[in-house]
Amino acid sequence: MVTSVEDAPCHNTMLEKNFFYEEALALTKQLVQIPSVNGTKGERDIADYVKDWLARLPYFQKYPERLLTQELKNDPLHRINVFALVRGTKSDCSDTIILQGHGDTVGIEDYGVLKDYAFNYEALPQKIKALTTDPEVLEDIASGEWMFGRGACDMKCGDAVLMCITKYFSEHVEQFDGNIVYMLNPVEENQHYGIMDALDILLKWRKEETLNYILSINTDFFSPAYPGDTNKYIHSGAVGKILPCFYIRGVPTHVGHAFEGFSAILAASEIVRQMELRADFADEYNGELTLPPLALKNRDLKPTYNVTSPQSCFLYFNYFIHNESMDTIIKRLRKVATSAMKYVNKHTDAQFKRYCQRTRNTYQAIHYSTQVLEYSELYSLAQRVVPNIEAEIQKIVRCEISKDIDRREISLTIVERLCEIASITIPTIVVFLAPPYCPRNTMKLDVPEEATLLHDIRNMLDELQPIVEENLKLMQFFPVLSDSSYLKIDDDIASIKKIINNFPGYGDVYDVPFEKIKELNVPAFSFGCYGKDGHKWTERVNLPYTFGKLPTIIFSVLERYLIKQ
Repeated sequence: MVTSVEDAPCHNTMLEKNFFYEEALALTKQLVQIPSVNGTKGERDIADYVKDWLARLPYFQKYPERLLTQELKNDPLHRINVFALVRGTKSDCSDTIILQGHGDTVGIEDYGVLKDYAFNYEALPQKIKALTTDPEVLEDIASGEWMFGRGACDMKCGDAVLMCITKYFSEHVEQFDGNIVYMLNPVEENQHYGIMDALDILLKWRKEETLNYILSINTDFFSPAYPGDTNKYIHSGAVGKILPCFYIRGVPTHVGHAFEGFSAILAASEIVRQMELRADFADEYNGELTLPPLALKNRDLKPTYNVTSPQSCFLYFNYFIHNESMDTIIKRLRKVATSAMKYVNKHTDAQFKRYCQRTRNTYQAIHYSTQVLEYSELYSLAQRVVPNIEAEIQKIVRCEISKDIDRREISLTIVERLCEIASITIPTIVVFLAPPYCPRNTMKLDVPEEATLLHDIRNMLDELQPIVEENLKLMQFFPVLSDSSYLKIDDDIASIKKIINNFPGYGDVYDVPFEKIKELNVPAFSFGCYGKDGHKWTERVNLPYTFGKLPTIIFSVLERYLIKQ
């Protein structure tokens, strides 16, 4: 193990700032200037740039077959995955490390009047300085140690680091026993179609190229966990994520008969009150918690204005998972929905009673029969009426997909149609799942091989701390959404079945390659770049750590596993 940069063997001389730092920084600047917002042609543009950059390397001039692109299935934007295989020649060792990044970014709406500067890393800091009073942002601008711009930290800096590592590896293959596969994927910021399609190539290469994938390294960014946090985080595994949805069907009423309805809006509000940021719903595993649920949509389904209360509402939440089963989670969601229905009945009746007291009218209790259904139960009810209900669902999916409708809205349309077929007339909440679904995974101490890998990485980080002069903290899960979710899955068969059965249009609206993920089963780590304010107009990456220290850490992993003594 290297004890200092000065003591590094020849394959680590690149880690000195005057070589690697400047190359990775310059490449990051090039990448940031390419607008690659998710859902635009820019995703193809940046992938083409990366492919062409790799193609110019002498290694891929010699072995062009080891540089591969894969167009996503049925993608109107013709987005591509980029793969690069570099073989070490010191021995015929098959051990291989996957280097993984994504090229898409979120949009630039948050930049407001600075939209025209979102990809201008040079001009942006001074523009931000003129508009903000945030002392931390101003301090970072003044320090000169941070690069601003959309995608600067999420995650083009990480892409640049891995590209430069791939380049160096390709120039020193004689020093390595094992191999690397560099992979750039699109569509990470929402649907994760890129990595899901990429599994085909990874599995094909594992078989045809005789590769033994021992772990993957993602360089997506991390940020301080709390004010004043100076830890630098390494993550094993990836948090899981579902999108639990609630379709609420109430009883509409004219505003002149306000107490005669069952308020879908009030039920939706009560669900939000019970779910939003509820700390008790944060899933814990070995003392490490997910973030709690957060509402991402809440709306009624009235198409136009009138003086009738809405018949139905639709809302969904981001819901992170570390270790809980889907059965446990669905039961929790049903309990929330049931409680919300009871609340509407109780609140409406209590307010009507009070109103009668004030108006001196005769009071008569108000109570509606209600029900809460899982989507699987609604499906069964509809199937009793229309035995070939699957054909009806596929018809809806084909129609909506042809109109490029949001996938979550397609799931909602299916639920609405099945409610009609099943003749749902009483106040009802249907609990279901919609895209995306991200599998959870981590290194489990009760699995011997995973425990060994986890302890080994932890020991390596302990050895590196005095070298990089940072407190390197190893966590059990990358805390936000990551393509690393699709390299390994910890959900059991029962949980996977629960997901599929409660996913309207599963297989057409969204299709998670569960079997391929289980077959691949690669332990996932994130050795992230250090950034702040990801997805915000003050997004920025720290230069000294990202380009000066992170490469040392990543190369220590390559040394440890791809150079045999």
